Amino acid sequence: MGKFYQKLFAKYYDPFMVELELRLYSRRNELISPLVGNVLEVGSGTGVNFPFYDRKKTKVIAIEPSLPMLEKAKQKKTYPNIELHNIGVGDKALDALVPERGFDAIVCTLVLCTVPNLEQALDDFKRYLAPNGKLIIMEHIHAKKKSKAIFQNVVNPIWKKIGEGCNLNRKTDEVLKQKGFKAVNSSYFKNASLDFYEGVFTL
Repeated sequence: MGKFYQKLFAKYYDPFMVELELRLYSRRNELISPLVGNVLEVGSGTGVNFPFYDRKKTKVIAIEPSLPMLEKAKQKKTYPNIELHNIGVGDKALDALVPERGFDAIVCTLVLCTVPNLEQALDDFKRYLAPNGKLIIMEHIHAKKKSKAIFQNVVNPIWKKIGEGCNLNRKTDEVLKQKGFKAVNSSYFKNASLDFYEGVFTL
């Protein structure tokens, strides 16, 4: 929708999400705080995950395609080992930034709904993950209840525009399996009238 809308979206994102984030706090902590080593965070947004990283045990490269969101994230940068880049998944420049087999973990929370090509993104993650590396996700997915799924399909074209590319009807849980990711642990849950899927995955 343009730079003005990106700035507006970034300005009001945290206030809009505050109630949901209070409910997701413990889930983020359980997924992220155990991580060690080199971490790639995809779509860091306003930096909501930053406080959960172990500042002594992790080195984080955080990428975010929206510059206004990245500026917000800089304000939450909690320690020097978080490195911020204004770049998105699928950008060719990303390959120059991140080494193949170079990451012990890749973190994706509330972002896979927005990547332009989910299948390609997951293929890229396979190249970036070290042997025994972990993919950490927490994503809203296409509703399991038929009536809600139909509603999401209907409103998705409009929602995608006002939500900066967010798709309500992504079947991320199914695509993960199709791409060969195996759950170490995973769970479904509901929050704010949305169906979510979270977990730790390996290849």
